Amino acid sequence: MNGMKPSGAETSASVSPQEYMKHGWLREINLSRLTSGLPYQRVVDERKVNALVRQWDNLLMEPVVVSYRDGKYYLIDGQHRIAALRRIFKDADTSVLCIVHTGLTYADEAELFCRLDQGREKLSSAERIHALLQSGANPELNDINERINEKGFHWATDSGAYGDNRIKATRAVIEAYRMLGPEAFSRMLGLLRETWNGMSDSLSAIMLSGMALLLKTYKKELNDDSFSSRMSKVDPAALVRKAKGDFSTNRNALRGARVLMLHYIVIQLENIYQ
Repeated sequence: MNGMKPSGAETSASVSPQEYMKHGWLREINLSRLTSGLPYQRVVDERKVNALVRQWDNLLMEPVVVSYRDGKYYLIDGQHRIAALRRIFKDADTSVLCIVHTGLTYADEAELFCRLDQGREKLSSAERIHALLQSGANPELNDINERINEKGFHWATDSGAYGDNRIKATRAVIEAYRMLGPEAFSRMLGLLRETWNGMSDSLSAIMLSGMALLLKTYKKELNDDSFSSRMSKVDPAALVRKAKGDFSTNRNALRGARVLMLHYIVIQLENIYQ
């Protein structure tokens, strides 16, 4: 079989350190010795695995990419193929052809994962950012993530579900950071925390974009304490619904900013005339 070989093509006793002194060493490794599912990788899509199993062709099996680190073979690229092979061969003693890299750290592996994906099936925006955060190779993303964490939020770029204190948006977050700059971005996150205390709807893309534009436009005029105390009475889910219902523009930032500002003004007027 092309790219695969039954029974122990390699055992730990047969491995010498001298064989792993350079990158890209081609070697057959037993399926049981490959470690996959690292945090920087996308979650295995069972539909893709099922499709590979149904349509399997040994002639199309390219070597997978692994990192030999701390005595283990960490699968960097090819986990869907490996998942399919494990299903096809089940408990059989089977080996697969691998390109082995050594001397890589966990962060190096995450960065290589991103680079290997370029030019093939693209990572989603969230998957790419998740991998880059794991690698620590992008200073801007690292700073964004640190500021999000400082306010008690989690930038959920992995496959986790929506929930309180979880920011799933990626593009809106990055655009807000670039629009406002680091300090004002932290101010925006602080306002969201003080106003809605991490409610999931308050952290949606349209709310983040709206808050960023609102602060960019009224950065000096907006009183943070007043905004938080008054807007905390408004359900963020209702704000999201109204913003999405604004068909006068296709810009989420403008939709979100309008609905936030209108509600804030209405609440201020109500307080004046009470």
